[in-house]
Amino acid sequence: MIKIIDDLNNLKEEIKNREIDVEIDDIIKIDLPFLESQSKFTIINIPSYNNDKGGNIIIVNESDILVWSSLNFNKIDKKFERINKKKNGESTLAIFFLLKSILKNYSLEFLRIRSIMDSLDLDPQLDIIEQTGRELRKVTDRLEGLLQVVIELKEANISCFEPSLVDFEYELFITEVRYWLERGRSHNYRISSLRTKSEMRSNKELNDTMKKLVIITTFLTIVSIVINVPGTIGAIFGIPALSDTYFKNNIQMLVFVLIFMTILSIILGLFYWKSLKLKQ
Repeated sequence: MIKIIDDLNNLKEEIKNREIDVEIDDIIKIDLPFLESQSKFTIINIPSYNNDKGGNIIIVNESDILVWSSLNFNKIDKKFERINKKKNGESTLAIFFLLKSILKNYSLEFLRIRSIMDSLDLDPQLDIIEQTGRELRKVTDRLEGLLQVVIELKEANISCFEPSLVDFEYELFITEVRYWLERGRSHNYRISSLRTKSEMRSNKELNDTMKKLVIITTFLTIVSIVINVPGTIGAIFGIPALSDTYFKNNIQMLVFVLIFMTILSIILGLFYWKSLKLKQ
């Protein structure tokens, strides 16, 4: 008989009543797939992805099957009723359907991450890319752990789980786990591509900024030249000894020289500006 338990404390109480020697808290803290089979019981724990409970535990003992999971634990389908009546059929199906629920949890998280990556293709932001990369690595690690448990269940001689009862479905399930795992691994390369794209955009923005700074600096340099040339000339001829000697009786000449040098500085500045061929 399958007994689904919602509260962890209730699960601990059920384990205590059945005299099963396991430390549930320690198993959950590991945050890795856990499988242990003894003569009187078998316990499997596979962590969910981003789940408050953290784990999905199934304990098979001589009297019943205890299931603690926040996922939608699928009821046994009618087409498996014949298998359910066989020896170890109920425990085999309970483990199989829990594994399928866990894979669904992982695959939905992968699709969510892939959707984020699709948006990052259009707008690559480095901080979001790094966060998405961490999430992708986590779901990939989860899939690797699930595959390890699935293969171990098939190859190990565990009395409560007989893959031969669901041979075809179990092979399809293994193939499906491998499929999602390969997709996760391949998208890790896509994260690298997104990082490169983000760095290229950052470099382009930096180059544009540097170009604007060059334009501003060049403009200010030309303006300073235009201002300094006539100012310097005016300062020189503002010395009484020079001004009295050359411009005391010819003020118009001084004004002409200052205007001429100012216009000449502007013309030379414009030629210099055009020779740089700067584009904003």
